Amino acid sequence: MLVSLEEAASGASKVIKATFEARCAACKGSGVFQSALPGVSCPVCLGKQRVLQERTLTVKVPAGIDDGQILRLAGQGDEASLGVGRPGDLMIEVIVAPHPRLRREGVDLFVEVRIDAETARRGGRVKVPVLDGERTVMVPRGTVTGAELRLAGFGAVRLGAEAVPIPAEVTADPYRSRSVGDHRGDQIVTFVVGESFVDGKDEAFEVRQAARNTGLFRTVLLAAALIAAVIGALVLGR
Repeated sequence: MLVSLEEAASGASKVIKATFEARCAACKGSGVFQSALPGVSCPVCLGKQRVLQERTLTVKVPAGIDDGQILRLAGQGDEASLGVGRPGDLMIEVIVAPHPRLRREGVDLFVEVRIDAETARRGGRVKVPVLDGERTVMVPRGTVTGAELRLAGFGAVRLGAEAVPIPAEVTADPYRSRSVGDHRGDQIVTFVVGESFVDGKDEAFEVRQAARNTGLFRTVLLAAALIAAVIGALVLGR
């Protein structure tokens, strides 16, 4: 069952369809067609006693479940032959889809946020992606690449703990009387300092590149002019 990082970290309900083996109603699980000709295999199950059926189920995804863990739904598996014994269980392997920005390790989440050199030098505010959207955080003055900021309580729910929501804003004590460590992990923000950029484009880099290109063009023109002068001098000398 594929779930998103948000669903795995905070819990959710998923509707799935599962195929299971049920006792054939036409022959009542005997495999023999009940007619005037005894011993004829049932055409519905072809004598196999059971048929495949599809069932729609609502599955509760526990908050804090991780990739590869198994959910057991008791009594939702294949039915026993001839109706003897209880049905089996349905085993669901949880697959957590990758998130475009966030990375999970245990109950903690990690994200890299790029800031421009001016914001890093002077400090300022930037938006950081979190599980339910984004939050605005303060960038300390003098921030360098690799500097980390820990957002307490913004991680995944600890499996089995109360699934409290992540804080509405970045504060030092998001749950006041509650210990955040008992409910959720943290989110660690790592800053990456770049040049000034707009809409994902590094303007300073583009300016430098344009200057390099202009300088290279001028150098080529100058070299061509010198070569032409030398050739001209040789021709005149002859």
